[in-house]
Amino acid sequence: MYSKCQPTDYTGLKADGVLNKRVLMRKKVIGIAVVVVILGTAAILYRTLQPNKYCVEDILAVYQEHEDYNDITIEYPLNETLFPPEMVPPVYRWNDSDPASRAWLIRFEFADGKPCMNFIAQRQHWTPRPEDWENIKHRSLEKDAKVIILGAGYGEPVRILSQASMSFKTSKDPVGAPLFYREVNLPFKDADKDRSHIRWRFGSIDSPKPPIVLQNMPVCSNCHSFSRDGSTLAMDVDYASNKGSFIITAVKEQMVLASKDIITWDDYLPEDGEDSYGLLSQISPDGRYVISTVNDKSVFIPRPGLAFSQLFFPIRGILCVFDRETGRFCALPGADDPEFVQSNPTWSPDGKYIVFARTKAYDSQHTKHQGKRPPTPAECEDIIKDGKPFKFDLYRVPFNGGAGGTPAPVKGASNNDMSNFFARYSPDGRWIVFCKAKSYMLLQPDSELYIIPAKGGDARRLRCNTSRMNSWHSWSPNGKWLVFSSKAYSDYTQLCLTHIDENGYSTPAVLLEHLTAPDRAANIPEFVNTHPGAIIKINAQFLKTKK
Repeated sequence: MYSKCQPTDYTGLKADGVLNKRVLMRKKVIGIAVVVVILGTAAILYRTLQPNKYCVEDILAVYQEHEDYNDITIEYPLNETLFPPEMVPPVYRWNDSDPASRAWLIRFEFADGKPCMNFIAQRQHWTPRPEDWENIKHRSLEKDAKVIILGAGYGEPVRILSQASMSFKTSKDPVGAPLFYREVNLPFKDADKDRSHIRWRFGSIDSPKPPIVLQNMPVCSNCHSFSRDGSTLAMDVDYASNKGSFIITAVKEQMVLASKDIITWDDYLPEDGEDSYGLLSQISPDGRYVISTVNDKSVFIPRPGLAFSQLFFPIRGILCVFDRETGRFCALPGADDPEFVQSNPTWSPDGKYIVFARTKAYDSQHTKHQGKRPPTPAECEDIIKDGKPFKFDLYRVPFNGGAGGTPAPVKGASNNDMSNFFARYSPDGRWIVFCKAKSYMLLQPDSELYIIPAKGGDARRLRCNTSRMNSWHSWSPNGKWLVFSSKAYSDYTQLCLTHIDENGYSTPAVLLEHLTAPDRAANIPEFVNTHPGAIIKINAQFLKTKK
């Protein structure tokens, strides 16, 4: 009986003598030839579809440094980028002008004289492995390094078709502080209808994705700020249907937003019948005071599309100070003229000055003297019809413990036929970085960052500006880095980072793409002078209580 485990019996072939031996030999030769063909074909396919290290050697063997290859445009990172030491592996992106390129060599050359690092990519983007990136950062610490990208087309031999190069360094200066920022779904009208999708993250830039610390808030909560030592959070909230509600609370790992910590800007002169939203409020560096725009009125117009889905700017308002020690509200002399809109205040680090945005106040014929009713979308359109500009200048006024003083325009950020807004002092008080656009304030496509001496002077455009919208900036507590929002790479606003040296010069933008979900816009980023674990969870307890 035949068993499948038995070896095949060739004894019957012996009857044919030599002929049977030749047949057997021929079968062996044919079998070997078939195996060789299969292995050769597999090797060619593997090299074509899965290029590996031997392809690195093939590409370098035919590379001529001064050859006139076609162009590759490196879209990110930008040339002469300075990375922070905490930076996670970035995504390198490029655009190859030669459609025949099928694989790309990414070559890192360093100044330390040690061997280069080479990698192969099969798409026009590539991310280093974490262990490779740590090595790259170490070898480029305060030293210029070079990246060369070569596009290759496969054949015999391999052909170099295109190339590009850029330089970069890694800074010795750490960012050294976590970020608190908001993620919003777009367009804004959808976020406004259902605010439960808005969330806040808190963490350092070396986190793959900073933890969500606050979410599922059914009410509006918006602008926030921290005291200089990072111990106190102040934030706009809607409470008991009051748009002017504002919460001031201590920073803890397990934070509670309690009703006892809520004030309302409507308590400023309640007898005048004016509602106040309390726009763009800022807590003082020492945490004692909060300053805000009150008696305010703003243009708010939903726009089509995702990128710039709202137009928002104040057209009326004065600055009001709340003293946490006395519980008193008072207008700030020098920034309380009803003939002007005075908004978007910021404190100097020592608390001695307030810089704010100012222009002539506006009331349309439909809304004049109707303080309790905000402008309708139709009335807002009337304000900006025919391309009517609305431009702000930066002014500075002494604080004097709330006694104020005489306002003065800030040289370099006023009377320049542009709109100037969002001033932010450097932690050492030497510089002010602000936004400049043709008109209006929030979400301007042409908004760019400029720097001036704190006392005013010639404005210099920062090198970090991207191609579309640069705004909502915050200094790191050590004064070495500036975070800001940009729409250069996505309709969903992303966060960027730049290093600023002692002379006020910045470096190309570092995209913090990893901090934000791809379907959310990141805005209002603020560095907090504390450690990454200082806030783990924020519980909105006030939602469970009634005023």
